[in-house]
Amino acid sequence: MTDRPSQRGRGIAPDSGSGTQHSSREEQATASRGRSVSIIIPTYNERENIERVVERCRDALADYRFEIVVVDDDSPDKTWQLVADSYADAETVRIVRRTQESGLATAVSRGFDEASYECCAVIDADLQHPPEKLPELIAAFDDGADIAIGSRHVDGGGVENWSRFRRIVSRGAMAITKLVLPPTRNIADPMSGFFAIRRELIDDVALAPTGYKILLEVLMKCDYERVVEIPYVFTERERGESKLSADEYWEFLEHIYQLRRSPDTN
Repeated sequence: MTDRPSQRGRGIAPDSGSGTQHSSREEQATASRGRSVSIIIPTYNERENIERVVERCRDALADYRFEIVVVDDDSPDKTWQLVADSYADAETVRIVRRTQESGLATAVSRGFDEASYECCAVIDADLQHPPEKLPELIAAFDDGADIAIGSRHVDGGGVENWSRFRRIVSRGAMAITKLVLPPTRNIADPMSGFFAIRRELIDDVALAPTGYKILLEVLMKCDYERVVEIPYVFTERERGESKLSADEYWEFLEHIYQLRRSPDTN
């Protein structure tokens, strides 16, 4: 993959609006170091989780050239300050503090803008997405993928500890999505929040996400050929409070409506 050298400094970015087997492993490690990826982590009040997810991402990507871009919505618990202080000397971790915008999807969009490398991966800060799956998402690009999705709904994937109500709501949202947005019908988990994409696909695309389903925006507006889905098990957060609310569901429906009517969609 082609690297895009970063001209941005570290810190808080200002807001502007073995044997044969051993040899084989060595060869794989050498090859992986030639890959590069920007990991985007949107945050809001994730002080209890952020260091854990960053460290697990760093461990998972030890054989890769990477950067971790934390995009924080001016968290009252000062998640942004914790990242700035804890990783002040880390070349691979930086924080973007937003003070004039908020929302998970727009934070991810900002992360795309800030990314230095040509592969971008999105992962939540609450550890419901396993960072150890990142290498599998990245490896999909070696086989020609344009978008790699961490999927709960393919063989090997799943969810843990969901209430019956949440399962019903999720199935209903999926049904609405596939009915209203035909390009998503052949994708098992088009509403995943855990995915990776070739950055060139979004360079000239006007992303205008509403709510928290940024992948829908990508699938409907970007010009891509191959989507690969990688199974993972979605788990409930262990620390902190869920950000899901009734308002989020209404924003989801509004987003679906906007994508259906937008002239920029596929």
